[in-house]
Amino acid sequence: MPAACSTLIAVALLGLVLAGMLVLKPVMRVLISSDADLNESIGCATAEFNLFYGLLPGLLTVSAYENNTQARQAVLGEANAISVLSSEMNACPDPLRTTIKPMLRDYVLFTICKDWPARREVTYLDGGDNRADAMRQRLAAFEPQTSGQVIIHAEVLCSFQRFVEARHERIASVFLQIPRVLRQAVVAGAVINVLLICLLQRRSRRQFVFGTVSALFLAVLLFVILSLDSPMRGRAGITPQPLLRVWDRSMTWDEPKY
Repeated sequence: MPAACSTLIAVALLGLVLAGMLVLKPVMRVLISSDADLNESIGCATAEFNLFYGLLPGLLTVSAYENNTQARQAVLGEANAISVLSSEMNACPDPLRTTIKPMLRDYVLFTICKDWPARREVTYLDGGDNRADAMRQRLAAFEPQTSGQVIIHAEVLCSFQRFVEARHERIASVFLQIPRVLRQAVVAGAVINVLLICLLQRRSRRQFVFGTVSALFLAVLLFVILSLDSPMRGRAGITPQPLLRVWDRSMTWDEPKY
């Protein structure tokens, strides 16, 4: 979970601050001496490092936010496509209408109750594909008898195709994720940044406060990235709220609301 990972990273960075002050700082004093311009040299190195490192977390945050927005739009697009298809099915003649509408309701219920929890665990279920294929076969087998039915059936087929495309986009969004090597680079940069702060020649109490503030800020930044990344996975993932609204407004007859 993002919160647990970020807490662990924050604790690790705080421990790194103490280790840097107690272990690394005395060792580096011996290796590079404690000249009067040591703080100035470390400050220049830190500024140069942050010039390049500061871009990476910012770009990753924007990328994670875009992935999250794309996934939310995919879920909303599928819900809208289902709502339009359900509405257009009301104009179809029987027995097509009385066959497809219950099948569509069954697909929505399956997606909310079974498919969505499975996707959070990156588990693939065939039930959604099977239900969509069954509706496609019923629609393809229907033969309109009048010119009006031909027009209505053509619109229904177009709506069904948009529903299938939206469904595939929602499924593809499950695999949206920032590459692991970039996340590892952010963590490595945070460690280097904290260690550079520990090398400064300051009073221990003041240095610990500055190091703690920097460590907590980096942990918050990593929490944002982890929370927005992988938007369809885990407990913090996107909920099927748009599908629930479609169910409550268009498909609830005698079933309880979820």
